[in-house]
Amino acid sequence: MLIKALCDYADKQETSSIPEGFAEQDIHYRIILSEDGELKNILPFNEPKIIKDKKGNDKIVEVPRKAILPVRTQKTCIDSNTIEHRSLYIFGLNFDKDGFSPDDEKNKARKSHNAFVQHELEFFDGIDSTACQAYRKFIENWNPENEFNNPLLKELGKNYKGAYFGFSIGTESNYLESDPQFLEKYQTYNCEKNENKKDEVLSVCGILGEHGTTARLHDKIKFPGGQTSGCQLVCMNDTAFESYGKTQSYNSNVSEQAMKKYTEVFNKLLSDKTHYCTLGDMVLIWFAVKKDDSAECSIFSALLGNSSDKDTDRQIETIMKYARSGYTTDKESIDALIADNKVDFYIAGLTPNASRICQKFMYKGSFGEMLKNLIKHQSDMMINENNIHPLYFSGIARQLISPKSSNEKVPPPLMSAIILAALNNTKYPDSLLATVIRRVKTDSDDEKSTYIRLNDTRAGIIKACLNRKYKKEEITMSWNVENKNPAYLCGGLFAIYEKIQQESSSRNLNRTIKDAYFASACSRPSSVMAHLEKLSVHHLSKINKEKPELAAELKSLKGKIVNDFHDGYPSTLTTDDQGRFIVGYYQMSRRIFYLGKD
Repeated sequence: MLIKALCDYADKQETSSIPEGFAEQDIHYRIILSEDGELKNILPFNEPKIIKDKKGNDKIVEVPRKAILPVRTQKTCIDSNTIEHRSLYIFGLNFDKDGFSPDDEKNKARKSHNAFVQHELEFFDGIDSTACQAYRKFIENWNPENEFNNPLLKELGKNYKGAYFGFSIGTESNYLESDPQFLEKYQTYNCEKNENKKDEVLSVCGILGEHGTTARLHDKIKFPGGQTSGCQLVCMNDTAFESYGKTQSYNSNVSEQAMKKYTEVFNKLLSDKTHYCTLGDMVLIWFAVKKDDSAECSIFSALLGNSSDKDTDRQIETIMKYARSGYTTDKESIDALIADNKVDFYIAGLTPNASRICQKFMYKGSFGEMLKNLIKHQSDMMINENNIHPLYFSGIARQLISPKSSNEKVPPPLMSAIILAALNNTKYPDSLLATVIRRVKTDSDDEKSTYIRLNDTRAGIIKACLNRKYKKEEITMSWNVENKNPAYLCGGLFAIYEKIQQESSSRNLNRTIKDAYFASACSRPSSVMAHLEKLSVHHLSKINKEKPELAAELKSLKGKIVNDFHDGYPSTLTTDDQGRFIVGYYQMSRRIFYLGKD
């Protein structure tokens, strides 16, 4: 489904002007050679690009420019390209804190450079243009053993590692790859290479439905978190994955044409921040199947927490206005946000696995329906009517891990289930509710923040999980006097007991009843609440001496809830009831927070 969607998206885009056998390659520096092959200079090959910072303001950064070079090798072993761009191959030198050296444990620098020399001298043999002859002379004369202290390389310093290089002859703009004689030979070489394929297999493409050459190997994707050499979406690298006598990617029945389409557009999506983001160990990509999907992708990107422009900010404000009112938008409302709401919109969650890409989930729907469901998601998760900012999936993820952990991440299956529930307006996974409750019971507040254990996001998650599970608005935005659920009432009563204790003391307490009894009260109210009732009587008597009106108000609040327990306190609470307890505590705490404050 993903490959077909990517091919459909590619068909909507402008036809690529890149000739067959060539591909775009980022280039950071241009190596300037004299006509005699002497290294004259190494110049930056960057261009300015306007991006949005976290506040949505324009920011200019320098990014590497693109060069159209012969298709790069897909092999992970030592293998040189025609017109090489990698520093280790070109110069044969490693760089570390001690400077440049051809030495390394596996002798990779020397092997790479030797492969480069052999491949390029063989290919460029017989081409007598000035540019190609200069390139040959540079290769013949360059000796890594004599270039440890080359001033041009030393000037690059740490930028040398990971940088890609292009060649120019005489001037920066006279590119080697544009030389007519080189292009003529390479095109002939490429045609002969395609004609001489001995392992060509013809079949009906499972994506395009046309007869064609089946791709034996699929091009690599520059995937975030994956191998630097790239990952493959389709890859059969073991006999266990083979069937019907078909080896490698012949199993997939994807033609060369379809393979080139989807890999090229996949790489383009992963180079544009409005089409992808990372969420823990998972990468999300999204696109609308149309020529220009910038409007749709900008809104969705902003709802994920990526930077946006002023127009998108206004649309997000409208979305949150709908969410605060609990309003699920109709067609006219969606049209006001964006005109093309019927366009197919795709979202995929992917993770790197060694050299392969694993698909965790795939969503397809009209953009308007998806946006309406995300507004409902924001509304369901909201528990503070003053909230004007979206709750991002990354914000949900942060509440599911310990604040003391520096490397813990939400498992991709759980994160995928949460995202799909939001996109499809379905029940959130039970494990989401269980995880949040566990965090509330085990985490602790500290001196800097009293909102680690329980905050708007955690309370909102519990509210959304319960309401969607039982298909009714059981949990409202604020304390509901009509809700007589025993677990909910226990949570509200615990908040009152805590408030009474706080008001009875003239100093900050080192240990409150919340610190001592919250987890127990949340699981087994009957074992704790009677004891807290006795403590509250003592604390109220102290408050009554200095603030009799406050004491009377707190006593009245407590009495109204206690009177609703006709059969006593529950002995144990299920996971769902523990969620009700926590939300009841949270909402009552907010309701009585300002009592007794001048």
